[in-house]
This record gives sequence, structure tokens and C-alpha cells, in this order.
Amino acid sequence: MKTSLIKKEIKNQLFESLFTLEDVISVTLVGSFVDKNDLSGISDIDTVVICNELNENLFNKCIKSVKKINLNKCGLTTYSIKINTTFGPLKFDEKNIVVIHLMIYDVSSHIKHVTYSPFTCLDWERSKENIGLNLKNIYPVGVLQFRDFMSTRRSLDNYLHNLNNGEISFREYSFEDETISEIKKHKLLDNRHKGEFAYHIIKHLITNYKKLCKTDNVPLSDDFILKEIKTFFPKNLNSINKFKNIAKIKSKRGKIFPEHTIDFTRKFINNFEKTIINDWENSINIFFIRHYKTELNDGSFLGQGRNPSIKNTRKKITLDEIDNIYCSPMSRTIETAKKVSKRNNIIKDQRLNEIDYGMAEGLQYKELRIKFPDIIKKWNKGEDPHFPNGENTHDVSTRLTSFLIYLINEIKKKKNKRICIITHNVVLKCLLGRFLKINEKDWYKLMIPHGVPLEFILKDEYYYPNIDRTILYNIQKNITL
Repeated sequence: MKTSLIKKEIKNQLFESLFTLEDVISVTLVGSFVDKNDLSGISDIDTVVICNELNENLFNKCIKSVKKINLNKCGLTTYSIKINTTFGPLKFDEKNIVVIHLMIYDVSSHIKHVTYSPFTCLDWERSKENIGLNLKNIYPVGVLQFRDFMSTRRSLDNYLHNLNNGEISFREYSFEDETISEIKKHKLLDNRHKGEFAYHIIKHLITNYKKLCKTDNVPLSDDFILKEIKTFFPKNLNSINKFKNIAKIKSKRGKIFPEHTIDFTRKFINNFEKTIINDWENSINIFFIRHYKTELNDGSFLGQGRNPSIKNTRKKITLDEIDNIYCSPMSRTIETAKKVSKRNNIIKDQRLNEIDYGMAEGLQYKELRIKFPDIIKKWNKGEDPHFPNGENTHDVSTRLTSFLIYLINEIKKKKNKRICIITHNVVLKCLLGRFLKINEKDWYKLMIPHGVPLEFILKDEYYYPNIDRTILYNIQKNITL
């Protein structure tokens, strides 16, 4: 039986066995099984299952259904099935074993996984082997950020810790008293799997860094990765050959890696950290902030037609060594700016104004539905209508773009390094929607907090988001299903 037919039959049976289960809304095949043309990924068929609400009964049903897959029908008459339900790079390399790596999430745990494992989840979003809802449509990763390399799962410290201890970390479910929890565990690696883990670290760090810099989610060839190795070992011309040897042994499933493999990888991680920090150290830090709350942030449309002051608050925005502060001419942003800095360095700019709600200013949503029902109808169609005698989202986005271009030129002239911008809800929805690569029709779902600095890094005239993932979660949590 041809390889392509074997893989197709496995895929079809997996989809049929899992997607027919009640409450399962998405099944996606990811990883080497779908990325490669051969059967090398058959020992680790990564299968992501998303359901509305997970419980022990559904978990067991998923396992039971997958166990019923007919390998004879797949042309694998001498093989048997093994199911791996852990989360992480745990491998099973037994002969003639088809390993189904069954990763089961409900919507809430998937969102949590995206928050803390953006590298993995961004890879998953690329898969076209899917039935039901697409992972990106359930909850999007958006883009990779510089801070992800320092603070999420598969961070530099995480890799170094596992490498130095000769182990990998993984998680698995524990079902107790009708509650579900994820238990973190560790497994010591033999020499072969230490070598494979080392290869994995180097390949994925380079790949993910390029995804960050290019703000793109495309796979990179092994040849490209080989060329990039020298970037992190500029004084070691033999680094390419060392990695090439590690990759060759890994591809042939060899068991004996060179003695220098772990030390080479450890040095790579250290050099990687130094290199990317150096790449970004001359970048500009820009903090976008929505003004503090006012008495009129009561659910009514608050735009340019009313000009309230901020509420008394003890909350303080702490930002060190701000060169300049930009804000809209509205009282609420000027007053917030004065709380950020006592220095007389506040620059007002009309382009940072809130959207002009026109005749809808001051209305509640239910009142808008009655007075201007056509706006609601157009929103429901995914259109971008103007508020009566006012603006639409496109208008706001256009003047924001103009301001961002202006700011780049101002920074060049003034040699600023740290900038703060105090603005409004819709302006920030446009900013985050654009640079997080969120579908424009979903921008309105973003929940922008008051008084929280949202960090961007300006590098090579591009605005890179660098926002804490827990803050991003609260901003994006309504972009689901």
C-alpha cells in the first residue's frame, strides 16, 4: 500500500472515530506525520482534539474510539496501536507501533495552552489536516513576541534546565472528585533521546525566532536552519558541520550522538540569548495605554462628543525614564498622562482621539439598536458602517497609521528610546488587531483595559507587540468560537 494511501486512511479513521463523538468540535493532525511525505512520523501522530467541555467520561470515550482504528485497513498488518495522552515531547520508539499522541482540550484549556505555549500552538495553526472548527478560529495565537523566548513554555531557561538535567518535562491529566488538573512530570532521557532533544531545541529556536522577525508562520527548510547556525557561532566555523552531523543522526534514528552534542546545544542557547538581546537592545520601547476610567465609561458610547475627567484613583502607572508622552487632546488622556510623568513633555495629537460616534454619542447599545438599526444590521454582516455623522473603524485605523508613521520620524529626529502614548479604546483595538494579526471583523471583540501599559518594540520601523501573555489573554478572551 502506498505511503500516501496509508496516511490518508489513518487520517480518515482518526477523524471518523473522534469527530463523531458528542461535544467534540475540532480534530486537527499536526507535526511530522502531516509535514513529511514518508512514514517517519507514524510513531508520534499528533492529534489535537477540542471539545466544548471536557470530563473524564469524554476523555475515556476518545481513547476508546481511537483504539478501534483498524490498522489492517491502513495496510499496517504487523503494527499495533499505542495511545499517548500526555502534553509535551514524550516519545515512544517501540518497533511496529503506531503511536497516537492524543491531546484533548476543552475550549478553556486550549485558550490556556495558547497563552502559555504560543510556539507550539502557532505551529498547530498551520495545519490543513482538520475537521470541524479551525484552531485559529477557536482562539488565535496572533504573533510570537520577544518576551515569549524568556517567559513561556519552551523558553530559553526551560530548555537549559531540561538539558542540564538530562530530562524532558511533560504534563498529563488527573481526574479526581469531578475536577480536572494538569500534573507536571519529568522523564530522564537516554543518550539517543538527549541527542534528539538537542536537535529539537536548536531547530525550533531558530525557526521561532525567524517567525518573530518576519511576523509570519511558514515552515523553514533544514538548509535554511543550517545557514542560520553560524549567526549564533560567528567565531566557530565548524558549527554548521556539528549541527549537520546531529541532524543526520537524528534523521536516520541513530542511537549514538557525538559527545559534544549537549555542550554544543548549551552553548547555542547561551549564544542565542546574547544574539537576540543584542539584536533588540537598540530598539525603541513604546507603551500604549488606555486612559483611566471616567464616570462616563458606563457602557454608553463615549467618543469625542463628551469630555469627562478621570475618576480619582490611587492606581499609579509606573514607567521609568519616559522621553516623551503623546496623547489625544481629550481631558481623560491628558490627566492620565500627568499621572505617568510630572515632566512637561506631553505632546497632544488629534490622530489619537477616540472614534467620533456622531449622533450615537452617549447612547447605550440597546438605544443604538432602536434609533439606528441599520448599523447593527451591517455589523452583523461583518461590515464597517459609519456612525451617523461620525467615523467608522477604518477612519480610526487610517489616522492611527498616519500617527505611527509620524512617530517613527519623530523618534529618529529626537533619538528617543522610551515613549508613552495615552489614547482610547477603539484606537487600541485597531492597533492590537492590526499587529496581532487578528481578523478585522473581530477587532471589536478586543477588551482593552484602562491604565495598563501595553508594550510594543519599534524595530526596523515595525511595531512588534511585546505584551504579557496573561494580559493578552484578558484582551483576546472574547475572540473564541
